[in-house]
Amino acid sequence: MRFNLICRIVAFLALCSGCKCLGQSKYRPKIAEFSHRTLYDYRTYSNSSEHGNSSSEVERDEQLKLRLGVPLVMKDSKLLGLQLKYDIHNFAFDMDDPNSELFDHIESRTFRSVGGRMLFQRSLDEKRSLTFLAGAEIKSDEFSWNVNTMNYYSSASYQVKTNEDTEIGGGLIVSYTLGRLQAYPFFTYERKLNARWTLDLALPKSAAMRFRASDKFYIIAKTEVKGWRYALHNSSLSPETPLTLRRADLNIGLTFEREIHDWLWMGLDVGMTKNLRYHLGEAGAPGRDALVDLNANNAAFVNFGLFIVPPRKFFD
Repeated sequence: MRFNLICRIVAFLALCSGCKCLGQSKYRPKIAEFSHRTLYDYRTYSNSSEHGNSSSEVERDEQLKLRLGVPLVMKDSKLLGLQLKYDIHNFAFDMDDPNSELFDHIESRTFRSVGGRMLFQRSLDEKRSLTFLAGAEIKSDEFSWNVNTMNYYSSASYQVKTNEDTEIGGGLIVSYTLGRLQAYPFFTYERKLNARWTLDLALPKSAAMRFRASDKFYIIAKTEVKGWRYALHNSSLSPETPLTLRRADLNIGLTFEREIHDWLWMGLDVGMTKNLRYHLGEAGAPGRDALVDLNANNAAFVNFGLFIVPPRKFFD
């Protein structure tokens, strides 16, 4: 009974954190996480027929992230859990144009993502399972709850373990983010190639190759599309309703994960980011209707994290 309970806790935490347990390789999920990400000096350009053109050197682009997973119900083949999140994002500019309204506003504000999500998983048998996820969060430079500052999302997926080394899955994600409705399918594939190498795909967002140097040290090569979107309140640019500041990047880098203590680990991510999309527009409007088009040069990033995992005895 105790062993089954532990296994279900571990399964929930793995799903919430996005990490997976690999049995003999002992890659353990994250129960709680603190991380700090920095993009180093890069140049940003803004172009707008209404607000003019300007450029600036971004001296600081920092994100602080906190995550906590909490299992609520674990009964038979059913699992229900909650994950809480709190993110802070700050910028500092070395402005060429001191009259740039947009860059000045971004620098003066702190952007936050605050929310949570519920997860429900139902095991159909030893190899198949269904997973449902739903969440909501505020993504804004002001703490206000409305359709232009909220992100609502849900997903449904089906997973199959085809053998001891392979698991595949797929599903659909639907979101309503800051006034814009989106829906897209996703596909997951995990293949343990041998005792040290594992291929992990989560398409269309990421592809990773994980190397187990030892039970206490992992190296992960990863390519990932990541981004953010915030409501921006500014009476000069938009007197009545908040605008949406959106950015998407392609990140290519290496992750090093090292055990500090049995249940405490540290991670270091290093790599390069290439800007794919960046604009300011009305809430819900597509990128082609942006009020201000932005571009950012390639930049190096460093992400440092501390995270708590289940003790190794749960896997032995």
